Amino acid sequence: MLSRLSSFFSRHFWPVFALLLTVSVSLLLWTVHPEDITYADMACTFAERDPGCVESIPAWNDGLAFYDSELARTGDTLASLKALLWDFWDVEFAGAGESAVAHDAVLPLRVLETRRSGCLGLAWLAMMAAEARQIPLQAVLLPGHVFLRYMNADGKYVNLEPNRRGYSYTDEEYREKYRDGNWSGLEFKPLGARELAGLAAFDIGNIYLETDVSRSLRWYRLADDLFPAYPGIRVNQEIAKSRLPDSM
Repeated sequence: MLSRLSSFFSRHFWPVFALLLTVSVSLLLWTVHPEDITYADMACTFAERDPGCVESIPAWNDGLAFYDSELARTGDTLASLKALLWDFWDVEFAGAGESAVAHDAVLPLRVLETRRSGCLGLAWLAMMAAEARQIPLQAVLLPGHVFLRYMNADGKYVNLEPNRRGYSYTDEEYREKYRDGNWSGLEFKPLGARELAGLAAFDIGNIYLETDVSRSLRWYRLADDLFPAYPGIRVNQEIAKSRLPDSM
């Protein structure tokens, strides 16, 4: 009996989770003005928890306390943020390929637990800290990649590479590194909480594109609800639909 229950949950957990998540996101989008949706709200929703859930997470609260103490000690906002992400939380790059886009690597509350992330999960966590402490930070899109941009008071900016513990590439270096990628026209533009969460859903959908088409489509639908301007979502949706059995 227990083995049959275990088999049932292993088969149905993620499809049910994706359905419940879609409902939760829809409720959030309907009940909160789009401009008021925060990165933390989206993180809690993707974890199937109530908005404001981060206030009950010790690692989150300890991290903000660390940031506050570092800022009081140094007066350097950027250095304090980097110390939070890569010293106190000590988030390591999860690795290329599927490791960087797995649930644990793209969902920030999971990143807080595992301390391993791809570019998107780290950027999402960083943006949560930035909105909590009014840090002038942006998450910026590239083909298949997201990086962080810190804006100085004088209007100058510093780029931070999530996968290299905050190493600073110039825009020109990023253009060269990703020149062979699929450019959409959205690159170098800041991402809001909805867009970043949409990219996370897109990444998770891509994981299942080869192995579980129905599951990938559920994630793509959620991604499209959150970030309809991103063309890769519709492209991969069509690929997934073409692989569905005729009976479906």
